[in-house]
Amino acid sequence: MKRFLKFILPCGIVDLTKNRQKLRDIGRRLSPAEWLKSDRLALDAEQSGLSLFAPGHVGKLRNVVDVGANTGQWSGMLLNCVTPEKLIIIEPLPDAFSVLQKKFGNNRRVELHNVAIGERESVEALKITRDTTGASLLQPREEMRAVVGSNWTITSEVEVKMTTLDRLLVDFAEVSLLKIDVQGYEKPVLAGAKQTLARTKFLLVELNFMPQYDGGSWFGDVHQILTRDFGFFLANASQPQVLNGRASMCDGLYVNPNLVGQWVKPDFV
Repeated sequence: MKRFLKFILPCGIVDLTKNRQKLRDIGRRLSPAEWLKSDRLALDAEQSGLSLFAPGHVGKLRNVVDVGANTGQWSGMLLNCVTPEKLIIIEPLPDAFSVLQKKFGNNRRVELHNVAIGERESVEALKITRDTTGASLLQPREEMRAVVGSNWTITSEVEVKMTTLDRLLVDFAEVSLLKIDVQGYEKPVLAGAKQTLARTKFLLVELNFMPQYDGGSWFGDVHQILTRDFGFFLANASQPQVLNGRASMCDGLYVNPNLVGQWVKPDFV
């Protein structure tokens, strides 16, 4: 009843109008039955990074790859907003992968891979943290305790198979959107994805403003590699997450101008 009253009141109508426009920009049309869910769907578009796209591009996404899916938080939000032809979900953590199988195992559009991604074929030790979203092939820096507390304390390790994106995605002529969230392991992932990146239109990657893991990547590393070595440009970024008064991270959307003819209409000529 509260949701219904909110909807019929003037403020609710204004919110619905704003949400419908946000979703229309990413090609998501609301049916009347979904009007009461417009707040949640608009939030999914924002938190998934789809709202970072210029209008007209999201609806054309065909093959989407989620590297570092954890339990499918990002993939779930993506599927609430768009319906790609193929969604490849990659996660090395065994327990998280079991959750992914339950969530997406019956979806014919989804392909699941229980592997880590890096620059070579090998077996590696995955460090599992108390909050599993911090699990990484790298050791968390001790200095990060002041920022994230004890949630990234390592509780156990497990051996996982590692492969490269070039090997895993060799049969895909195009990657419409590549999402990477690998907890500081971005440089090895990109090193093993040279052929894949040449076929990738859009890249959504977590950008850390401080190194969070020993030997891990940060914004400067990732930005330089993508722009200098692969010719991408940074098109948009989410509002930074601030922890203890410090900008910690954000999501950056990079565009491959060799594959995307017109990102936006020029602001001036």
